[in-house]
Amino acid sequence: MAQWQCFLSFAVVAVSAAASLGAIIQVNKLRRPPRADDGSAAASPPWMSCWSRVPPSFLLAFRATAAVALAAVLAWDLRTYDPSIMMYYTEWTLLLEIAYFAAATLCSAYGCRMMYYYSSRDRAEDPESTDDRLLGPSGGGGGGDEPNPSGDAWKGAGRLGLQLMQIGYQVSAGAVVLTDAVFWGLIVPFTLSAHFSLNAVMACIHSLNFVFLLTETALNTLPFPWFRIAYFVPWTCLYVIIQWIAHVCGMTWWPYPFLRPTSSLAPLWYLAMASLHFPCYLVYWLIVKAKSSCLIHMQVANRSSQV
Repeated sequence: MAQWQCFLSFAVVAVSAAASLGAIIQVNKLRRPPRADDGSAAASPPWMSCWSRVPPSFLLAFRATAAVALAAVLAWDLRTYDPSIMMYYTEWTLLLEIAYFAAATLCSAYGCRMMYYYSSRDRAEDPESTDDRLLGPSGGGGGGDEPNPSGDAWKGAGRLGLQLMQIGYQVSAGAVVLTDAVFWGLIVPFTLSAHFSLNAVMACIHSLNFVFLLTETALNTLPFPWFRIAYFVPWTCLYVIIQWIAHVCGMTWWPYPFLRPTSSLAPLWYLAMASLHFPCYLVYWLIVKAKSSCLIHMQVANRSSQV
């Protein structure tokens, strides 16, 4: 019976991974050439905030603060337990979120540096000039051979780096909702015991990860297309596969008991976890849509007041 349960559990993961990878390949074939809304390039530079009154320097400071704070929480976690804590999905997600904020910090630093360079140079040449080349991919620029940092930066390696940063953001969003929902909705209510108790570091990890990412979403201009769920599912599948490999190599304990493929309800647990990806990603997609609707409403209201 255990072999049959293992087979079904493996099948759930294999089908989920194959379907996601197939969707990624299909979407990439259909979305040529890259468009501004497909995650290949942001409609606005990624170092700009969606709120006109928020300067890029503030977004830079926030992203750097988030990266440092989350790294400190991870270090606290490692010190409280031991390196084996990295076998948990929460720590994987936290590490991905730290990587995103580190990349976003570098992106913001690049944008602020370019804005300062071009504004200083143009003021020196013409004190009355205003430079909008860094405010969007369609911004005008000075003359023929001048590089346009809002567009040329996203060719080749720059475009690939931006895509990876955005994928990290979008996968982190779904994974953070998944980890916090499972932790607060399943693990805390049903598995708290003498062997597992809620402490300060657990509470911080499963709250600050969402708070920082939600604040980032409220400030940034990055797209959040629905099809990027196809990257979120393989992220979880990779985690599960690593767990299986670790147990084949001699690991004797499971970070999450429901991952044990020989348990009586293992196939149902795996199917439930796979199904949870859709509502978790949908929750964050709706949050981004609500922010976009708010921005549009405010823009319309501002235009009406000006008329």
